[in-house]
Amino acid sequence: MDKKHIQSLDSQDMWQKLVDFPRQWQEAVDLTANIEFTIDKERIDKLCFVGMGGSASGGELIQAYVYDECPYPVEITRHYKIPGWVDENTLVVACSFSGNTEETLTALVAARDKGAQSIVVTSGGELMLKAAKEDIDYIKLPGGVESRTAIGYIFIPLYRIMQYLGIINESEQILNETQQFLADENELYSNPEDNEALNLAHDIKDTLPIFYSDAVTLQPVCLWWQNQFQQNAKTLAYSNTLPEMTHNEIVGWERVVHLTGRLSVIILKDKDDSPRVQRRMQIVEELIEDQTASLHIINSRGPNYLSRIFSLIQMADWTSFYLAMLSNIDPTPVTKIDLLKSKLSEA
Repeated sequence: MDKKHIQSLDSQDMWQKLVDFPRQWQEAVDLTANIEFTIDKERIDKLCFVGMGGSASGGELIQAYVYDECPYPVEITRHYKIPGWVDENTLVVACSFSGNTEETLTALVAARDKGAQSIVVTSGGELMLKAAKEDIDYIKLPGGVESRTAIGYIFIPLYRIMQYLGIINESEQILNETQQFLADENELYSNPEDNEALNLAHDIKDTLPIFYSDAVTLQPVCLWWQNQFQQNAKTLAYSNTLPEMTHNEIVGWERVVHLTGRLSVIILKDKDDSPRVQRRMQIVEELIEDQTASLHIINSRGPNYLSRIFSLIQMADWTSFYLAMLSNIDPTPVTKIDLLKSKLSEA
């Protein structure tokens, strides 16, 4: 791909934001290295992350990351309303990169009304003002980018919160290993002439992409692929997880005659996927491959689970970016979201 072609389409330089992701990761690690909180962690027996879009993705990723270690329930709320069980023994983490997400602001007010302890993660806006006014613990993030290109800024503070709670007990080496691995992979992806993400984008261009993964190890990663394709490449995309899809959705593949050759399937895999899920994936591949335009297996890579998760996150970002370029689309504007917000403000 010609770099001039990229420059002609990429009006807000998403290219550079993707190139900068390993640096963003390290900046977030350094920014939060000595973070302190005033919450009473001994009281906490439930966790609720509230957020929307990319800001919620950080909560989903940390939920998956601590799935085997967390001694109490972790809920992700993408809504104005919070669960009925939120109480004074709940830690509510309100994450909005912009600080102006109305669902998150509303949910935080409801949580505070119920006596929940809270931490705010934001780059500014109304959420930052509320945290300062009400003496709520907060982590202030660098701004200047979209939340979908800020997952390092969003995720690392949540990782630090889990460290503070004693749920994550890893050394800094894990974070440093992950940063180095992401930097090495990023260098490959940023070669616009030939790389794995560009080749995948070529293969699935002009099809509807469907993403599948294990429901525990990679569910939020699978959703991230869907969302990045929708926002960056401006294309409908769909995701689901196993084993659940093998109890219902698999039957839907019996009647896709009118879509044969127009669906691309991307199966995301990790070495820690359930053995039975791995077997189910193999069977699903056999059952549906003939009805797809292409079927791709993408294996996570890296020296640890954290790097394996983010190897797929980073590849999703680059693949969706290259798909936008191949489709002659500027990846940054989200016109329909802007129109929706404008109409909401009139109500």
